[in-house]
Amino acid sequence: MLAAVIAGRVASAQAMLARWDSEESDPAQRIRCFIRILSDNRAEIKRYGCPLGTLSDELAKLGHASQAEVNGQFTLYRTWLRRQFTLLGCKAEADALAMQLLARRQGIATLANAFHDEKFLKHEVKQMCEWLSSCAASAAQDKGRKN
Repeated sequence: MLAAVIAGRVASAQAMLARWDSEESDPAQRIRCFIRILSDNRAEIKRYGCPLGTLSDELAKLGHASQAEVNGQFTLYRTWLRRQFTLLGCKAEADALAMQLLARRQGIATLANAFHDEKFLKHEVKQMCEWLSSCAASAAQDKGRKN
C-alpha cells in the first residue's frame, strides 16, 4: 500500500514537472511554478505540513525501507531544478542552487505548519521569487560579459 502511495506521488510530480516544461518556455518561470507550490497549497501546508517532507521524516524515524523511494521524489525535484538553473545560465552552481531552493522550501513548509502562519509562507514565497529574479539577472549579466 505504501509503495502505491509513493509511486502515485512520484507519477504526479513527474506529470506536474512535464506540464511546466511544456507550458513555460522560460526556465525562471518554471522555477517560479515550483516555488509557488507553497502558495497553491498553503492551507494544507499550514494544517499538515509538506506531505513529502512529513512522509520522509516518519519513514526515516522508523528506518523504513521505503525511505529510499521517498528520497527519489526529492531527487526528481533536485534533478529538475538543476536542469532549470543550468538553462537559466547558472551551470556552475546549478546543483547548489537546486539544493538551496529545496532546503528553503522544506524549511518554510515546516515553519508555516509549526506556527500555522500563512502570512509567513506568503512572505517567504515572495522572497524566493525575488531571489530567483536576482539569480536570473546575474546569469544574464554574466552571459552578456562573455559575449
